[in-house]
Amino acid sequence: MRNFDERGFFRSNAIWLVVLVALAVFGFLLFKGWDKIVNDEIDSMVTITGKFSCLPLKDGIETPALETCTLGVKSRDGLHYALDISRIQDVNSDLKAEDTIAVTGTIKPDSAVPVPEWADYDIMGVVLVNTLLRTR
Repeated sequence: MRNFDERGFFRSNAIWLVVLVALAVFGFLLFKGWDKIVNDEIDSMVTITGKFSCLPLKDGIETPALETCTLGVKSRDGLHYALDISRIQDVNSDLKAEDTIAVTGTIKPDSAVPVPEWADYDIMGVVLVNTLLRTR
């Protein structure tokens, strides 16, 4: 009878130990950005958070004196992206330069951008914006 009780105790604790380890692994993967990698592969959507700022010009190009800067997003890792907001209807028009924003959409790399509007700017690509929100 004693062997039966010890085996039952070991089995029930082993099951709980396996469940605990599985939850720990799932939590670790979730917090390490695993969900972002899966999301990128499925629908190619990205979210970029950073400052709403002027796009930098490529080396050797000068801005005409009367032209204002073209606004884009400077991501938290220091990369600049142009914003194509033509696909969204409700544009947040009260944004100011240096506001922190989050932009969700798909990215066209700089080499695939045929629009001459962004040809003079040193950018990583153009975000075809689905949502644009002010954040903290």
